[in-house]
Amino acid sequence: MGRFFGLSIAAGLLLAAAAAADEEGKGDKDSLEGTWSLVSVEINKQPLAMEKLKEARLVVKGKDYSFKLGDMRLELTHKMYPDRKPKAMDMTVTEGPDKGKTLHAIYKLEGDTLTICRHTLLDKPRPTEFATKPDSGLMLIVWKRIKP
Repeated sequence: MGRFFGLSIAAGLLLAAAAAADEEGKGDKDSLEGTWSLVSVEINKQPLAMEKLKEARLVVKGKDYSFKLGDMRLELTHKMYPDRKPKAMDMTVTEGPDKGKTLHAIYKLEGDTLTICRHTLLDKPRPTEFATKPDSGLMLIVWKRIKP
């Protein structure tokens, strides 16, 4: 996996899990705390093979999110827009060469399943629906909570 592609995937996966973490009293913040495992990833309407991604983990604690896949790690913080339809969020990279750049996403939290849609690149427009299309540059990610 190329470094840029790997970091893009990592950022997308981390963003996906972090999406609902700060509803500012609306319930999603506490519901998102914990550790999440990756269920599926789709980019440009193409599902990714999960063999290399099945070990991906996301740990959500307050406004901090740590994504880890092998030696790759990504750290972000977020700002939520729970009043939008669909719910939206901005994630800002806090470490590395992309520090200060933002990922714009939409999310939905259904029980122990978290679904996120966003662009594969930083500082791109927020999607408006939970779907990808060929050559759209969009990523759809599904996470499942790991129960203690």
